[in-house]
Amino acid sequence: MARFVCIFFLALTAAPPALAQTFNQQQQSEIRALVREYLVSNPDVLREALDALEARATAERWREVKSDPRDFSIGPADAPITVVEFFDYRCAYCHAAYDWVSELVRRRSDIRLVLKELPVLGPDSMEAARASLAAMPQGRYWDFHRAMITYQGDLTPEAIDRLAQRAGIDVPRMRRDMEDESITRQLEQVRAQAIEYQFNGTPGFVINGETIPGFHRETLEARLRSAGQEARERRGARR
Repeated sequence: MARFVCIFFLALTAAPPALAQTFNQQQQSEIRALVREYLVSNPDVLREALDALEARATAERWREVKSDPRDFSIGPADAPITVVEFFDYRCAYCHAAYDWVSELVRRRSDIRLVLKELPVLGPDSMEAARASLAAMPQGRYWDFHRAMITYQGDLTPEAIDRLAQRAGIDVPRMRRDMEDESITRQLEQVRAQAIEYQFNGTPGFVINGETIPGFHRETLEARLRSAGQEARERRGARR
């Protein structure tokens, strides 16, 4: 009967024309009846299949979030721990988290940091996010990021330009590139990812696939310890 369950799931994912070519109408009806009878008698099979499907979707979502080449990242590409931060340049909690995040970059060679601009606090936030993404091709993103995330005043366009210039960025070029539609698409995709992870504000962290909303240092440190232990166990299993 397990064979028929496999056929059932194949039928769910196959296009109707392909299914029709594989089985005639009578065979399709017989398969549906057999599978229905089996699943009614063994509902755990369906639950297991749905759990497996959800786990696969979760893993794929994490792969996409941590591996987008458009995002700024720092740290070894093969680091066993990946920390993704969704942030807003005008978010006070993001400012508070900066020291912890920068400390990770300085001290931990086993961590890769990925930054995702999530401007949720109004037009100035959007202006800052677009500027940082537009400046990225100039190779000064981290310096510019640090300048804006630690800035204590209002991030007006004039302030952003001053900070960019101090970071060694060609400001007219940055301003031109800020209008590129690719930046709009990237910010929209980041917002969609944040919604998928159920972040209602900033910052939001994802550490090796596990979400941690807000800046709670003890919670983040605990997750780093568990992620490190999981990485050591995986290395041990491969030996």
